[in-house]
Amino acid sequence: MIIPNLLVTDIRRSIAFYRDTLDMTLIMAVSQDREILSGEDGLPAFAILEWNGGQLMLQTAESLADELSVYAADHKPSASGTIYFRDIHPKDVFDRVPQDSVIKGPTLQWYGMMELYFHDPDGYVICVGTPEGPPPGQ
Repeated sequence: MIIPNLLVTDIRRSIAFYRDTLDMTLIMAVSQDREILSGEDGLPAFAILEWNGGQLMLQTAESLADELSVYAADHKPSASGTIYFRDIHPKDVFDRVPQDSVIKGPTLQWYGMMELYFHDPDGYVICVGTPEGPPPGQ
């Protein structure tokens, strides 16, 4: 299993974005003092969200800096790839995505996937896609 851990600038905003846009469920939140938080009470430094058996971790720069010396407490996110959510249909989230964050789509790709690309609040590129056409060679 691969679970991305994203550095975020405003963890509450990021939790709300993934919950409200992609229907992810918050399954755990931890404070900077490493205390498990109840629901959305308190200020998390780390959170795990879940959707369809997949997970996504969110963590503040301060929290990552405590764990790994390659990060500073004021480290800023930088996206260098995409995070792909398969089996979320673009039409199910298109109206929930701020239109100024849409990069591409919804588009039926040559490989048979209907996809929508957009930015999350920290600039990470998110793609949601679902099979909608024949795969190449068929």
